Amino acid sequence: MIEGPVTLPTPLTILVSRALNLCELILLNNQAFYPFAAIYENGKVGCLFTDENEERTNESQLIEQLQWRIIDTTTDSNSYSILVYAATVQTRKNKSMDAIAINTASPNDEEGLLLYPYYRVGEKIVISPPISTKTEKTTPP
Repeated sequence: MIEGPVTLPTPLTILVSRALNLCELILLNNQAFYPFAAIYENGKVGCLFTDENEERTNESQLIEQLQWRIIDTTTDSNSYSILVYAATVQTRKNKSMDAIAINTASPNDEEGLLLYPYYRVGEKIVISPPISTKTEKTTPP
């Protein structure tokens, strides 16, 4: 479900802000960026990496590996996390637009997806306000 304006807890606001800054810097010199993840725990921001022993993998495999790293790192902790990757969104007029997708997770198991469409203007990257979707965790009966 698409939500209205986005209000995030302070730790997620910090993570998302830093992720968007990093994406903007990367996109200034590249056409794309690789998926990455970060956590916020006890006032500190940390990066998560995939297992370096793995052979080259495609983007969806990198995202899955990062999801597992987030789960392994944040289980039984009071931490927030984000997973950032490139996405494409369709406009109402069926036009494709590049976007930065950010999966967010809070210690209370609340998850969300923020999509930040962006475009290039000359040598600048313009990141639009987010499209927010809320993910509801369900528990089996």
